[in-house]
Amino acid sequence: MKARCPLDKFVSDQAAGLRRLLGQPGFQVITVMSGQQGAGKTAATANLAVALARSGRDVLIIDQDQHGRGACAALGLTPRYDVADVLEGRCTLDALMLNGPDNVQVLPIGGGFNRLGRLSERDQEWLAQSFNRLQCGVDVVLVDMEEATDPDALPLGLAASEIMVVLPPGSTAITQAYTLVKRLAHNFGKRQFRLLLNRIESPEQAQAVAHNFAHTAERYLGVSVDYLGYIPLDERLTHAGHLHTSVVDAFPVAQSTSQFRKLADGLLRWPQPPSLGSVGGFMQRVIQGSSLVDACRKG
Repeated sequence: MKARCPLDKFVSDQAAGLRRLLGQPGFQVITVMSGQQGAGKTAATANLAVALARSGRDVLIIDQDQHGRGACAALGLTPRYDVADVLEGRCTLDALMLNGPDNVQVLPIGGGFNRLGRLSERDQEWLAQSFNRLQCGVDVVLVDMEEATDPDALPLGLAASEIMVVLPPGSTAITQAYTLVKRLAHNFGKRQFRLLLNRIESPEQAQAVAHNFAHTAERYLGVSVDYLGYIPLDERLTHAGHLHTSVVDAFPVAQSTSQFRKLADGLLRWPQPPSLGSVGGFMQRVIQGSSLVDACRKG
């Protein structure tokens, strides 16, 4: 069925639906994105998840990478199944869940959220109901988006979550991250972003990059960029990546480990978000949003 109304109306309708859910506090959903490949987004997601878990949070990572380079690989996990196996009855949705270090749970969906949006209406409904039945009590959901995700294709449910942009140094990286923020602001009305700098050589460099980026975004886009902190250029972080483990576990006294702990402590003080009911309820909205976006593009 072709869409009969423009994408901005779908965005408005879903935003209204989300507002109706306000009232009781719920888990945090943080969509981790970057403007270019190789920004260190996945390593930041995996290490932040472990640091949060060590701070007492129950963490779920949703890994949408389909090439084996996402959070599963970063934490030394090998998916046994994918969403196709669930749809074809070879396993349950629970069987997709992987247990990582420090009880971090990882849900590899394989092929990204766009794949879910292209499923038949029957399969979407069945999968949405499966997510709704999923028993997964978590405090924080980190969505590890594919590298350089097209912001135009971001599911509406994810657009309603916190957006964390991982930014390494360099003029090209800054330009691409700015373009990402601009398109998310234009397409989804996002007015607040979180900024994490990566592979930074000094606190002074971090402050300069963060200030310039936030000032430019506020002046020309009318958005707020909340600077979270920076991850230093640290060979031990790189070494941990080669070992397919977190630097928090492998090198407890590394400088980058200290920074991830600070980042996790800061996240614990973020304002309590409105409730989306459950992980299952949230994922239902992501699937529905993916379908609506896909229908609008075809229409």
